[in-house]
Amino acid sequence: MSRLAKLQLVGPATLFAAVLAAEAATFALAKVPSSEALWYVNLRLFGIFQKSHYVLSAFVDVEYSQLFCIALPLFLAACCGFALKRPLMLAIASNLSMVYAIFLPCCWYVWETSPQQASLGFTSMPFGVEYVLCLVVVASSVLSFGVSHAVYVRALCDH
Repeated sequence: MSRLAKLQLVGPATLFAAVLAAEAATFALAKVPSSEALWYVNLRLFGIFQKSHYVLSAFVDVEYSQLFCIALPLFLAACCGFALKRPLMLAIASNLSMVYAIFLPCCWYVWETSPQQASLGFTSMPFGVEYVLCLVVVASSVLSFGVSHAVYVRALCDH
């Protein structure tokens, strides 16, 4: 596999690392609920994952579902596709990680606008560290998405 195949791993790996860190912060907060630092990390740094958990829990209410049902399978599929030299498996994992990465800001939008009835007010997006984390996850997933498409376009042009 080429150097481009390694770039396809960036999106699923970044998504997995971010979700793993968010779920670890949630687990730590459950163990030590009086910790102000853990509350800050959970609400301010990983708040976007908390909001996506609220949206997903309407459909699947499994503990750590974002990690075990989304991020881990995508990461394992990407690693298996890379290790077994299966570009389609790697591309599918890359594309689905981009879908989930775009789902995160959409959850933020749904969560922030749901209490309003019919308002033309501004919707607040996360700012600060949470915004940077969301931007890193989305940008790395879009990079993997673009690279996976470039690999297949190049393969089509070669044949």
